[in-house]
Amino acid sequence: MSKSEPYWLGKRPLDGKRWAYTTSAVVLDAGDYHEKLFRMFRRYTKQWNDIELNMDRDLSEHTHEIHGAHIVGGAGRNFTLHWHNDKEDHWILEIHYARGFSEYYPELSCARNPFRSVDDIRSAHLHSKGNGQDKFEKWLELEEKENKENGEWDEYKA
Repeated sequence: MSKSEPYWLGKRPLDGKRWAYTTSAVVLDAGDYHEKLFRMFRRYTKQWNDIELNMDRDLSEHTHEIHGAHIVGGAGRNFTLHWHNDKEDHWILEIHYARGFSEYYPELSCARNPFRSVDDIRSAHLHSKGNGQDKFEKWLELEEKENKENGEWDEYKA
């Protein structure tokens, strides 16, 4: 009987879970990734709030995606993206919020808060299948290149 490959490459985080249809996961190194994810999230927050807070725009303009990756979750504790090109290559990115970060503006608004600093990211986990990890690296590069000029949202309301 052969031993199966471990799902978590490196140490499994306490809040780590396994996602269906993925074969491996890794905790992304804070020094290498948190600044890039911080900027990406602030660009997405601007994209969202430019529609949400403008009464002249229709809410149907929300794409619920970032450069082809679909936003599949949030639930107040994390931000989850899923990218796939076929059944063989895909990735799921989970960005876990640090304690004290409030995802939404107060009251009845659906406007989002941006990260105030990289310290608002507690951890980031990348789950993948096939060449998903390589595809994630390329996606992160292209997302920055194509969306950098759109600006970032920096107003935080608690």
